[in-house]
Amino acid sequence: MIINFMRKIFVAMLAVMTVCSLNFCEASKKIVAVMPLENVSGYNEEKVADIMTEQLIVAIHSAGTYTVVERAQLGAILREQGFQNIAVSPDRAVELGKLSGADYTLVGKVTMAVIEPNPTASAVATIGSVLGLEGIATTAGGFVHKFKGKIGLEYRLVDNTTGEIITAKMVEGNKSGASVTAAFNNACKTAAANFLRELDNINPFRARIAEISGADIYLDCGSESGLRLGEILTVVRETTPIIVNGKVVGMKQNEICKIKIVDLYPDYAICKAESFYNSIRKGDVAKRS
Repeated sequence: MIINFMRKIFVAMLAVMTVCSLNFCEASKKIVAVMPLENVSGYNEEKVADIMTEQLIVAIHSAGTYTVVERAQLGAILREQGFQNIAVSPDRAVELGKLSGADYTLVGKVTMAVIEPNPTASAVATIGSVLGLEGIATTAGGFVHKFKGKIGLEYRLVDNTTGEIITAKMVEGNKSGASVTAAFNNACKTAAANFLRELDNINPFRARIAEISGADIYLDCGSESGLRLGEILTVVRETTPIIVNGKVVGMKQNEICKIKIVDLYPDYAICKAESFYNSIRKGDVAKRS
């Protein structure tokens, strides 16, 4: 009787520990609603804002750390609320973000969009002309793109629960391309990647060391939490709480080592230490550098 009772308690405690472990990873996976951007750059291409919006969605989704509201779902909500083919005003963004079930709403505008000749390609052509090597520009053309794209994005990320502006910044993207279209798309991709780095600073990824077996270090999060094969993480040990105005705002951390993901599964990952690791313990935190 007592043995069965103790067994039930053990099973219940194990279940609670498992849920807590899963929540540690999933807590960082917020839902983002990306509202259609407005184009105020003066660039006449109609699809400027649309391309930048799409690149933001692709970047956020591919990172895996966040869930993005499907564009078709968001579009249906916008149409129901009377928005068609126009950017959403910041005043309505939070309301619409809530309707989509998102934690955060992203609103913004394209402030700069420029396509110009790539100086590097021009320099190659000039050198070829001076040296009398007319074919050098053609040969180099396969390696040096003729056009360079620049794009500037001004955005605000709003917490739908509190209405608070979490961050308001500007990011840029500069990239070359073989054609005007390619250069512009590449610049948008770069701007989206720069935005993603800013976003990760707001809601950083964290995982726990679940087990250590020889040289294998097991994390309690996997590809579904946004981890990538070959990614290098920093292992830290949380010590004492950081208290500000009577409220715990974080934990002091001591860095232990770097680890590299060598095997990846949906809900866990296997890592190898990149440096001395004998002091790693179960329960230590792994985070992006």
